[in-house]
Formats: sequence, structure tokens, C-alpha cells
Amino acid sequence: MTDQITLNIEGRKVKVDKVFLGLSPEEQQTTVEEIAGNLSINRREDGFMGQLNQGIAESVGGLVDFINPFDTPAVANAVGLDFSTGSATTGIENVMDATGVRRAQNDPETLWQSVGRGAGSAAGSAVPAGATARALSGAGGLLGSVADDAAQTLNTVRGTVSELMAGGAARAAENAAERAGAPEWAQNTAAIAGGVGVGALPYVASKTPSAIGARKLGGALKSAMMPYTEQGAREVARRRVQELAGGPERAAELARGIQAGSEINLTPAQRTQDPNMLALEQTAARQNPLLRERLEKRMSGSVQSAEGGIQDMGGDVTAAQSFFQKRRADARAEIQGHVDRATEGALRPEARNPESLNSQRVVERIRQAETQADIEEARLWEAVPKGAQVGTVTARRVSNELIQSTPRAQQDDIPAKVRELLGEGSNAPFGEFETVSEMHGLYSELRRVARSAMAGTDQNRNKARIANSVADAILDDLGANAGQTRIGQAIDAARAYSAAKHEVFDQGTVGKLLKRTLDGDEQIDPRMTLDRSVGRGGTAGSVALDDLGRASNTSDTQGAIEDFLRSRFDRTAFKPDGSFNDTAARNFLRDNAETLEQMPALRDTLAQAVQSQARASATSTRATRVFKDMDNPNKSASAAFAQAAPENAVDQVFKSKRPSLSARQLAATARKDKSGAAVDGLKGAFGDYLIRRSMTSGRLSGDRMRDFLRTPEYRSALTAAFEPPEIRRMDIIAAELRKLDTARKAAPDIGALSNRSPNRIIEIAARIIAARQGAQAGGSGGGSIQTAQMASGRVKALLGNLQNDKAEQLLMDAVEDPELFRLLLVDPGSVRLKPRELNRLAPYFTGAVSGSAEEREQ
Repeated sequence: MTDQITLNIEGRKVKVDKVFLGLSPEEQQTTVEEIAGNLSINRREDGFMGQLNQGIAESVGGLVDFINPFDTPAVANAVGLDFSTGSATTGIENVMDATGVRRAQNDPETLWQSVGRGAGSAAGSAVPAGATARALSGAGGLLGSVADDAAQTLNTVRGTVSELMAGGAARAAENAAERAGAPEWAQNTAAIAGGVGVGALPYVASKTPSAIGARKLGGALKSAMMPYTEQGAREVARRRVQELAGGPERAAELARGIQAGSEINLTPAQRTQDPNMLALEQTAARQNPLLRERLEKRMSGSVQSAEGGIQDMGGDVTAAQSFFQKRRADARAEIQGHVDRATEGALRPEARNPESLNSQRVVERIRQAETQADIEEARLWEAVPKGAQVGTVTARRVSNELIQSTPRAQQDDIPAKVRELLGEGSNAPFGEFETVSEMHGLYSELRRVARSAMAGTDQNRNKARIANSVADAILDDLGANAGQTRIGQAIDAARAYSAAKHEVFDQGTVGKLLKRTLDGDEQIDPRMTLDRSVGRGGTAGSVALDDLGRASNTSDTQGAIEDFLRSRFDRTAFKPDGSFNDTAARNFLRDNAETLEQMPALRDTLAQAVQSQARASATSTRATRVFKDMDNPNKSASAAFAQAAPENAVDQVFKSKRPSLSARQLAATARKDKSGAAVDGLKGAFGDYLIRRSMTSGRLSGDRMRDFLRTPEYRSALTAAFEPPEIRRMDIIAAELRKLDTARKAAPDIGALSNRSPNRIIEIAARIIAARQGAQAGGSGGGSIQTAQMASGRVKALLGNLQNDKAEQLLMDAVEDPELFRLLLVDPGSVRLKPRELNRLAPYFTGAVSGSAEEREQ
């Protein structure tokens, strides 16, 4: 075959020697024309009958050559013979040519030519093989094996007819493979698996009615061809399926399971979960590579359908996330509005002036009041008759007692004017009577000395005490205490005013504030007046407020003090950033309660400010906490959902302690979206999570999905978003995925797909082909026979997996067709089929009309 090339001449393929390539163009053209002329002559010989006769010649001659070991010189010489019998095939061809029997000169080209050649080969094999096989069936080795197989089949008319039909279809399949350019081994395999072509039966029956007899031929066909006809195949397949199911009742039960349908397009066997049905499916897949590939794709498609079925229940996750983000933004804006309104409505007393300015104004008003008091005091003293005489007894007695009782070390504390005018032994002392002017003059000096002694940093309290004591004694001598005389009454009035003035401006808070140093400077800066007085708080602040009020009880003074307190409250109750400090504010009210009690309006204002600011602060604090919790995925399910990547949107929900609670919160929010997109998106996120949790080893697992759906918290979480029918659908998908997982496991061994045996003639022909090829590979002699036997045995094993009848094809089709599989499980006669089912199953259940008619006629 390697020394030939193929030419296409007038639409026909012709093999010529490679020498053709070495010819000149003119010689090649002449050769082609000669071949074309011969083709026109021989074409009429290449029809169905010509091919049939050529097939008989080749088949009969081939079997003789196979049994005859001396047909080639090489084998004859190997055993010591100097001759060979020659090829029986050539001899038969010569006889046919000599007697005028038309014989095809070329290989088959059309389907009918291929059927004719194959039928001739089968017929030629059957004629000599019937008797020869019986004679040789007891022989050993390859010859005995072939003869034994042939004898079992060819000894009956029914078997012979079956093999005749099978041979025709086998050759047709082989030639089709050859025309397609397949290698020789693929052509041989196509011939083995070709099967019987039912279309050839009417033709052969009409052409050879006398060979066996029409009625006998019909009866033989009915039985022998049962696995190879549509009607027979149906019965064989139905019996096989019901047998594997365990009987008609069990088969009917399985049929009902198939009829229920499948959510993820499971095969019929996968729906039943019956071990034998799954075994039937797996056996068919092993026998038919194309079917196996389709089933594997179908399994992948089922997994995709499961994922798609769950995903189709939901929508776009990002749509739900967008809605949740908008809801969160709206909530934040609403809460912030409450905070703003509370803050704006909160009272915050504001000071009009700085504290230092208010202090200065109070000092100014006090000094103005002191000046007015000095003027009034002078007027009162002016009213006293200065020239009138008054006694000095009390003043001199008190002075001398003080001089005598004062230690020597403190004698310098005695004012000089006291020693000079009132002391014993003085050079110019007061007499027993002195004028009012002299006595008042000494009184005023002593008061000045007392004030000076208490001024500055080096205060002399003892000196001030002595000066004030003598001044008080002078008042007694002036008669101010008695107030009985006119002079006494005038002095008493002046003295009382002076005493009151002294108490207001020289003592207490005001005395300290107005005290000056020896140099005449103020000891306390006027800007700190209120800080050192009212600002001290407590009782001290209250007393200071009283003292300041006695000194200057004007509206300006009162307003400055209140403004000071408002400023101090604001500085205490509010932090630099403007936030309210409730604790500090309440402490201020407590510490200044006595002071504020004298200012009821200010007290109420500050108390109201504390309350309103406290409410605003509490609102703000709660809002801040809420905002923080809203942004915390661990505390807010909506935050976790909105902030996560779409593929991980609900992870935090199922990581929480109560997934069902978080899911209900999300679902409640999502349902506020009137468009429904948020709920759909939430379902989509839940569905994606269910799929991810159901994966194992990169594949969706029904067991994992079922376990997830059976976990109470998880199921409750899904129920918050999905409707009950959707949850039930998930359960169904999980159950069917489990069925798919089971289908991937090895099923029991049920043997062959069909319980009918392979076609014997095709097996014999195939084994002969394999034996010849093996012998060629093994060389000559015993080695070639051994190699041939091994090749033939391998082909026989191969044929066990290459059933070539329609029953097997029907079973293979049923593996993928639920309706067909279901109707194989039940008696079709007892089932009312719908028109749609009839149309779909017509190729399997209507049968061959012509064949049925012939059977009814017999």
C-alpha cells in the first residue's frame, strides 16, 4: 500500500503505482485517459451485484487461504515444499471472469456498493464456513477458536441471515472510514462496529426470495434480527432495564422518580439513584466515548445549573450595597439634624466684656463711691462746732494704759502723736479740755496712722490697733456715743458715718481691694478685682459680693459682676473646642451657689444653660456613638454588608453570634427599597455565600450544601431574605447535587450493556483481519501463528465492548433521554402518551412499518 498513490479521475479514486510520478506530463496525461476509458467500461461492473460477487470471491478465497498454510511460497519453503498452492481468491476471480459473472474491478465508492461488497464477504464466508467450522471446531489454537465460534452461528438459517446483513453494514462503515482518510486500524474498527443496516433488508429479501424462501426468511429475520431492528431493540432494551431494576414493580417506582423531573438536568439514572441504573449509565459511557464525553459535559452543566439556579433567585449585590449606603447616609444626616437642632437650641451665656475689664469697672465704681463717701464725711464733720471745748479724760487714760501695757520692744508701735499729746510727761500734752477741732484732728490722724500701718507688705497690726483704740477713745470724749448735746449729736452723726465708711471702704473685701502700698500703689491690680473676690466662689465669694454691693450698689457694678460670672461659667463649662463639659458646669453651679443665690436671674439662666447644653451634649454623644457603631462592621450588619467587597458582602453576617438576627436586620432594611432591587441583591449575596460554603476541592458539593441548609442559624438567616418556595428549591438543588456526587462514584458491575452477544460473523472477520496483520508482524513459521493468535484474542476482547445492535443504541440513547428511559421502565402499552411525547419517541417506538406489515402477513 505504501508503493501506491491515489488519483481522482472523473470523480472516482483510483490507486496507481508510484512510478506514475516519474512519468513525463504527456505520459501521465495518456495514462489518465486510458484509466478513464476503462472506468467507463467497468463502471457498470461496479454496482451492487458486482460488488456482491467480488465480496464472495474475496471472502471464500480468504477463508481458504487462511486455513491453507501453503498459499505462499515463503511458507511452503519453510516446511520443505518446493511449490505453493497459490491464492484461492485469485483462482475464484479467474473462474468468475471465465464464466461471465460480473465482478467489481474497483473498490466500493457508494453506500450501496459498500453494502454489496460487505454482504458478499459475509455470504462467501458463511457458505464454506458452515461445514468447515464443524469439521475444525475441535482443533486447537487460533483455527479451533475461530471454527468453534463460526460453528455456533452458521449452523442455522437465522444466524446466516443475521451475519449476511451485518457483513454488508460492516463493509459500508469500513469504506466510509477509508474515504474519510482514517488509518487502516481505524477502518478495521469501523468495520467491526458498523452493525447491521436495516435498510438493506427489503432489498436483499426482494432480490433473493428463492435462496431460502420468503416466509422462512421473514421468520428468521424476526428472531435473528431482533436486537438489530427498532421494534426488537425496544423489547430487548425494555427487558434489560426492567431486569436491572429488579422487576416491573420496582421499575415502575423508578419511572415515577424520573417523571418528577430534575432541577439541574440530571440524567434518568442519576434521578433514580438506583445502583444498577447508575451502573447501566456508566457501562454505556465506557462503551461509547462520545457518550462519555457528553455525560461529563452534562455533569458540568448540572453543577452550573445548580449554581445558576441559586444565583437566579437573587440579583445584583452592588445594587443592595448602594441602597444600604444611601440608607446609612440618610440616617447619618437625620441624626446629625437632631444634634444640630439640640445644639442650636442649647443656651450658652456669653460675656459681653473680658473679665479684666469687668473687674476694672467695678473698681472704678467703688472708688467713685468712696470719693462720694469722703465728701459726705467731710460735710458731716464740717457741721461739728470746731471751737467748742470737750474733755480729754478718756483719751488720755486709754493712751497711758496702752503706753504702759505695751512691751518695751513694741514701744515704737505707739503713735508719736499719742505720746506727744496724750502721754504722761509730755512736754505739750492736751489739757483736761480741748477744742473739738483739736480732738477731731488727732482722731483723723490716728485713723490715717492705722490705715498706713496696715498698708504695704510690712504691715504693723499692733500699731494699727493702738491707733484705732485711741481714736475710739477720742470719739467718747467728743460725746459722740452719748449724743445728748448738740455738739455730741453732730459729732455722733459724723462719727457714725465715718465708722460706716471705714467699715465699707477700709475693711473686708473692699478694704483689701483698695489698699495701697507705702509708695501709694494699689496692692491688687484692678484687673484682678473680681477674680480675687467674687471669683473665689463659695462663702468667700458670697461675702465679697456683699462687700462690693455695699460699696457700690449701682446697675453698672451689678452688671459687671454678672458679666464676669457668665464669662467664668463659659470658661469653665466649655472646652476650647466648644464642647460642653457637663461635670465642670454643674460643679460651677455648686461652688457658686451662695453667690448666685443673690443673683436669681443669672442663676436661672446658668441652670437653664446647663440643662440645655447637657441635652445637646447627650444627643451629640449618642450620635457619635451611633455613628461609630454604624461604621463598625462588628456591630452593624449594614456596615459590614455595605463596606465589604460584593463577593464577601454577607460574610460578617454568618460570622456573628446570631446570623439569623443580623440577616433579619438586613432584610428589614432591604425591604424598604420599593424597587425590590435591594432585596434581590441581598438574596444574591446570600446565594453566593451558600455556593462558596458548599465548595470542596474546587467543586460544588451536595453534602456540604445540605449540611449548611440544615444548620438552624444559617437556615433561619436565609429564611429572612428568601421566600419558603425558594428555600425548598435550595433543598432540592442540594439533594440533586448529592445525587450527582453519587453518580461520580463507581457503580456495581452489571456486565455487558445488552445481554445479547456480539455478531459472530463480524467477530470472525475482524479476528481474521487481526490475525493476518499479526502474522505479518511476526514473520513466518510458528512465530507468525503465535502472533496472529494473540492479535485475534485482543480483537475478540475488544468486541465485547463493541455491541453493534440497535438494542444497545437504544439503551445508550435512553441514558440521556428521561422520557425514553422512563418508558423503558414501564410497559409502553399501559401508558397514555401525549402528542409531544409520541413525536419525540417515534424513532424508537413506532418500529419499522414495512417490517411490521410483513410480519402481519406471515
